[in-house]
Amino acid sequence: MISSLTWFEQLAALREEQQPCVLIVVSAARGSAPREVGARLIVAEDRIVWGTIGGGKLEHLALEQARELSATGRALSQSRDYPLAEAAGQCCGGSVTLFFEAFNWTPKRVVIFGAGHVAQALAGLSGYLGAELELIDPRQESELQPVPPAQRPWTLTLVDAPEGEVERLAKDSLVLVMTHDHSLDQTILEELLRRDAFAYIGLIGSERKWARFRKRLAARGFSAEAILRVRSPIGISKGSKQPTAIAISVAAELLEVMAASSQV
Repeated sequence: MISSLTWFEQLAALREEQQPCVLIVVSAARGSAPREVGARLIVAEDRIVWGTIGGGKLEHLALEQARELSATGRALSQSRDYPLAEAAGQCCGGSVTLFFEAFNWTPKRVVIFGAGHVAQALAGLSGYLGAELELIDPRQESELQPVPPAQRPWTLTLVDAPEGEVERLAKDSLVLVMTHDHSLDQTILEELLRRDAFAYIGLIGSERKWARFRKRLAARGFSAEAILRVRSPIGISKGSKQPTAIAISVAAELLEVMAASSQV
């Protein structure tokens, strides 16, 4: 079925569905080529969902490259030259350059253990982070300070044993530990390190707090390599102790981590 959408309308629809895809554009054509410069093709779910760059072996090779880019799960772009006779077995004798751009619409997930002042201030920045945020806390909602707003762009999970939630977290989650209880922070941190996953693990607190935690983790058998995976103190600036200032500082650090991970 031929789509009535324009190529950018098709991309917008895929973004709305959070469906990863690859856009392929003929960026240069030399000699006899099956399509003109600017011809486009969109690949999603391992198949063509919009357009054509000429069909045949060239399109097959383009699909293979799109699959490789999609498999990385990252937003990447690259250009590749295809001499049609040698690479695609086509007798027209020309060559084309294809530009590939992979889109991974899946939002990052930030999980915060604790739902106090800093956690709620950070959760309020979810729109700027472009991430889904979840706060996990063992207390009742009425016990939280500040009391969470009725309308909020983040998820609040209240459970008796927050450390038990670690197992269900996606391995690419960015995780922060900032509960109201240092012993609970320690328990959660140990569970996080046992998973040997996560794009980021951050622990709120001073250098002194982190020094104590490092000693305890080492005493419990965690390797130096594992301990180094924890960032503490968190944030790009350590000057202010105001919850909002800390939240902004931590948000900036998270944005740096997310940007770096998308380029790997």
